[in-house]
Order: sequence, then structure tokens, then C-alpha cells
Amino acid sequence: MEKEQPDLQTKKEALVIEGAKNKNKLAEIEDQILQTLQNSEDILGDATGIEILQNAKVVSDDINKKQAIAEKTEIEIDEARTGYKPAAT
Repeated sequence: MEKEQPDLQTKKEALVIEGAKNKNKLAEIEDQILQTLQNSEDILGDATGIEILQNAKVVSDDINKKQAIAEKTEIEIDEARTGYKPAAT
């Protein structure tokens, strides 16, 4: 498929890289939340803690949407790739 449709292969590779970056970002967010919870005596009264939690929610929702789109696109690419297997064997 790399020779027949290099754009699909490139797109698939970009999706894999983006997925890894998104997982790392989610891990960073989890660490921030845990650190905030650990360091805050009153999370509901801590403005910084609330801001971190709100930002985490926004970023997490954004990443989840991107991942859903990426998974759908990856399935489409894999289906296109399967069309080349019989000719390759």
C-alpha cells in the first residue's frame, strides 16, 4: 500500500503518532489532578485546583473526540489496505 497510496500510509503513521501524544497528554493531566488533590486541603475552596480540574475536563474531552475520529479514520485506512493484500501475496 505504501507504493499504491502513500498518502494513506502517511496518514496512518500520523494517526499513530497523534494517538501516542494524546495518551501522554492524558497521563500528564492525570498527574496534575493527582498532585492537586494531594496538595490541596480543600479542593472545593482551592481556585487553582478547580481551574486545573476544569482545564483537564476540556482537554480530556477534546482528546477523546480526536481519538474517536482517529479510530474511525484508521479503520477506513485498514479497510483500504486490505484491498491490496490479495495482489501482494
